[in-house]
Amino acid sequence: MNIIKHKKIIYNLISSLLALIASIMIIIELSFDLPHKIIYIFNIADNIILIIFAIDYFVRLYMSENKKKFFKENIIDLISIIPFNAIFQGFRLLRALKFLKLLRVFSLLLRFRKYFPKFIKTNNFHYVIYITIFVFLVGTLGMHFTEKLSYENALWWSFVTLTNIGYGNISPSTTPGRILAGILMLVGIGFLSMLTGTISTFFITKQTKTSYKNEVIENIKSKLDDFDKLTDEDLNDIYKILKSLKNKD
Repeated sequence: MNIIKHKKIIYNLISSLLALIASIMIIIELSFDLPHKIIYIFNIADNIILIIFAIDYFVRLYMSENKKKFFKENIIDLISIIPFNAIFQGFRLLRALKFLKLLRVFSLLLRFRKYFPKFIKTNNFHYVIYITIFVFLVGTLGMHFTEKLSYENALWWSFVTLTNIGYGNISPSTTPGRILAGILMLVGIGFLSMLTGTISTFFITKQTKTSYKNEVIENIKSKLDDFDKLTDEDLNDIYKILKSLKNKD
């Protein structure tokens, strides 16, 4: 049972992260005039993610006992696998294509929200994400104005600095730029530390809750072995405990 739950947690994490990556790529593509090589790489990555989501959707649809219920509960997942690029690029309907890409971003973000909520709130990690995104945007704008970089280069610099990759092809020469670089590096280190700590806490908490639940259920089973001796009060207590455990899941 624990193995199944852990697999489900990993599945939710992978699904949510792939949705987030795909939405970020589309937002960058719509926001900047990217080189054809970058757009080509983004399209390949986006198609791979789309194929993974499509396989996942149709496998779950095939395995579901109630197809109609599955369809109603997974409309967002269905929208996120529609290949808007392939359908509309041939017609050169650029405005419609941009609108539909934004619609796909919205569906991907909803998919991210669907599969990520429990993990993201562990250790208040969602606040760390908000702060990191804010610092990332401030760093991008700051480098654009202080170092006179284009938005594309400033965005790239902020990303590699925040993730502590630091390719070194762009380095700040002004004092404000260096201060921004220091802040971004510290925030990046803090984000990665919080991420690893949150993952550990999430799995440990899950394990603890599961162990406690199993212990309570085993205790109830032992009481039920002497079912004839149980009073109405005992049965009411057992009912309340089981209902409490059910509501916590």
